[in-house]
Amino acid sequence: MTNVLILMSDEHNYRVSSVYGHRRVETPSMARLADVGIVYDAAYCPSPLCAPSRSSFLSGLPAHQTQVYNNCRLGDVEFASYGGALREQGVHTVHIGKTDGYTTGDKLGFSGMRLSGDRAIPGDTNFRRHPLSIREDGPARANGFGPKEDALAKDTRVVDEAVDWLSSRAPAMNAPWTLTVNIVAPHFPHYATPDRWRKYEGDGDLPEIGGDVASANHPYALDLRRHFQTDSFTETQIRGMRQGYLAGVDFVDSQLGRLLDALDSSGHRDDTIVAYTSDHGEMLGKFGMWWKCSMYEDSVRVPLIVSGPGFHAG
Repeated sequence: MTNVLILMSDEHNYRVSSVYGHRRVETPSMARLADVGIVYDAAYCPSPLCAPSRSSFLSGLPAHQTQVYNNCRLGDVEFASYGGALREQGVHTVHIGKTDGYTTGDKLGFSGMRLSGDRAIPGDTNFRRHPLSIREDGPARANGFGPKEDALAKDTRVVDEAVDWLSSRAPAMNAPWTLTVNIVAPHFPHYATPDRWRKYEGDGDLPEIGGDVASANHPYALDLRRHFQTDSFTETQIRGMRQGYLAGVDFVDSQLGRLLDALDSSGHRDDTIVAYTSDHGEMLGKFGMWWKCSMYEDSVRVPLIVSGPGFHAG
């Protein structure tokens, strides 16, 4: 009997992890997973935006089949999810945290759904092309960083739920199970608890490659920069967001560690596949671009580390 535990973060640039060679951010839990598992060096998301990517992950279908192309949710579509398909085959499937998919969490067919995070209707409607939609809140988003006492409290609650399930339910399960845990970090805004903010003080650097290179001036890249108004971001804002991002990844790693500890205590470590990944990447100012929505490497490539039965170290 083999179980599956998945931690999916949101907007994690694969480069920002010690496992993938980052020299400053501390990710000992990812390294702990990598030491006994496989680090994938060419993992790409189905589509570099939350709802399309998560819809594909849930359904196993590419975006052109789900036809979820943006974060605007005006109507649900009907596809089987892996949670429902496995449940029908006798696997107990649990989903905790953000769904943000092609339908609401209660319709996905999982055996258990906790703290479901469905996108409100209509969601994001800023996707016009002719004329180009300009996101009016773009410049204000760049102020979303700094220390905050309750930063990422919702994510902590999601992992609390998962730890509780691993501690109270998993040891007594007499059927195989899957547990998918979804947290929002390190997605913007880049607030961090004061201790984590101080930990990365002075590490808010500037992107090595800015908006003046040829790749940054592809017509689509220029459109996306106009859409988010990223060329108006100041050096202080850029440094602050990049510092907060490091703290956010640090937080994600600590939550992975909590899940690994709980799995060890449950007695199921040896018969459970564990995977860490993210729904898409984050440009982090490279080419003058922020967030996702493009097919550039930092936006579309994701971390993927898997260990457990059938996955040997390497």
